[in-house]
Amino acid sequence: MYKELETDNLIEIDSVSSFIEAIKELRESADGTSTGLYFRGQEVEFWDIEPSIFRNDMLSIEHKLMQIPLQKIPMEFKGFDSLFDVMTKYQHYGMCTRLLDLTTNPLVALYFACKIHGQEEYEIEKNPVKKEPYGVVYYTRNYYPSQPTDKAVKIVTALASYDLSKENTIGMVLDKLKMDNLIDAATKDSWLKKEHVGEFIKIIQKNYMVVPTYTNERLQRQNGIFLLASMFSVSIGTSVKDSVITKSKNNLREEFDSRHFYIKGENKDSILKELDLYNINEATLFPELEHQLNYIRYANADFTQSVTEFSRYEDGNVVMDFNIYIDDNELNKYIIDELKIKLCNIVEDEDTQEITRLIEPELNIDWYKRNNSKSRIKNLITEYYFNKNKNREEAKSKANEIMAVLNDEVKAFIESKQKSGE
Repeated sequence: MYKELETDNLIEIDSVSSFIEAIKELRESADGTSTGLYFRGQEVEFWDIEPSIFRNDMLSIEHKLMQIPLQKIPMEFKGFDSLFDVMTKYQHYGMCTRLLDLTTNPLVALYFACKIHGQEEYEIEKNPVKKEPYGVVYYTRNYYPSQPTDKAVKIVTALASYDLSKENTIGMVLDKLKMDNLIDAATKDSWLKKEHVGEFIKIIQKNYMVVPTYTNERLQRQNGIFLLASMFSVSIGTSVKDSVITKSKNNLREEFDSRHFYIKGENKDSILKELDLYNINEATLFPELEHQLNYIRYANADFTQSVTEFSRYEDGNVVMDFNIYIDDNELNKYIIDELKIKLCNIVEDEDTQEITRLIEPELNIDWYKRNNSKSRIKNLITEYYFNKNKNREEAKSKANEIMAVLNDEVKAFIESKQKSGE
């Protein structure tokens, strides 16, 4: 069970326009700083901010995860200029790495913060309450951008590929860095001295905002940039050479501003729809086919209409015959009267009255023959329940249930007319 988010020092976002205004204010308060603004959106407020290699003790096998793909499928990485580029490709395909995804586009971060996570249990006034978690957008302006070819970035990515459970002294690590042509002999000798080793330690304990080589379209579309986490602990021994380097993990929350943006769970869906107007959606951010198809399904979900259940034809079945004369006024009165009776078993009394009020004006001539009329009734019911309970899926489910009752009553009325021969 999670505690409610403390929002006193945070910025609530309930629309794209409010977010854009907040970002403008943020940029105007930069006071002439030359560092950029970098954003990260997370769909849940209680998650730590950490790269995937820091989770589930995967850091202990990082060297294997870095080395084995290069041995097994070397052609996939042919022509890559740096180990950081290799790490970028690993990240793209879901491998655990020490890269944290960020973006220079705040609207992209807002999209990820508004992804629907699913209900979690919170403690509110000492009572358990299930609800959609808050989304959050973190930002930082503490970094100057680095390049994959920068010396410090090369050193950190090299250490990520080393097995520091064995060859883990500063002397051994510097030997490997020299062997890999990442430092020269003079640098190695300098860093082995007590008065200069701090320069090396600073490099491997600092994090870097790295502008990647845009080797894939997704990275381009998302205006992606990576925070390369170092987090190498150093235990200084009796000599610099024998001091031990250890791979370690940490929550990167302190790398971001203490203030951040938050989105209430009930506002996520409406913001996603508003972002769609700005052309920020799953299809534009993820070029792969599966995401294109997911977006098409999502974008058309609101246009669904009620569908009848399959009924196998058998001799003696009553056939729905819309060619017989139907008195619309008589049908509509029958529908309203029966609905009040049938709905009492599936909805609250106050809902029955409101749904009847919504439906009655829509019962125009031949409405029961027209899909667009039935679809409009279904949408009215859906919106009623969404406004009441703030849960889109539950609203759709309730609307489908009520439409099934409505269709059954139309069928019952027509069948009764057929049997009476009218």
